[in-house]
Amino acid sequence: MKSTQGKKDLMKKRIVAIACAAALMLALPTLAWAAPSPSNNGTATGDNGVSAVVKAGSGTIESVASTSAKASNVPAGTDIVASFEVKGDATNVDLTFNVGAKYAGYAYTVYVQHTDGTTETLTGTVAADGTIAIHVDKLSIFSIAIGAAGSTANANTGSTSPQTGVDLGTVAGATVVTAIAAGAVFVALRKKVTE
Repeated sequence: MKSTQGKKDLMKKRIVAIACAAALMLALPTLAWAAPSPSNNGTATGDNGVSAVVKAGSGTIESVASTSAKASNVPAGTDIVASFEVKGDATNVDLTFNVGAKYAGYAYTVYVQHTDGTTETLTGTVAADGTIAIHVDKLSIFSIAIGAAGSTANANTGSTSPQTGVDLGTVAGATVVTAIAAGAVFVALRKKVTE
């Protein structure tokens, strides 16, 4: 009789051990879950340490690269701090250029030459963190010129943080399952102690 009771106790201990191991296993992945990088982003570093971050609202970005070519609408004699060429079929594109905090408050002009040959000129003031944020509807060559400090150019609205796309539903589900498993183990052990 004792041997049958001993086998039952051993089986209960094994079940509790398996439940504890499963709870631990379910708790581990919550630290590693992260959103994948969006496929419609691109970055590059160009002349004078200027960097570009490109995010498309739709479509794809094939490449972002520093280039020696200037947009066709850059006036003769204009000093360009950096030029970038962005290729792909993306539309609704947000670009952030980091020219450095040393240019905070300076006027900027971004000369844009679209792949269809049309051009546009965007102006503003470099943000306090040294960034220039612009929005265009299609991909192009972007040539950046920095003017004088304290100019009356339109104020820059600054850059925005990218959306990470993190889905916390999976983490919450794993937490609930882990809590239920821990509760079951607690009840089983408590019941064993009272027997």
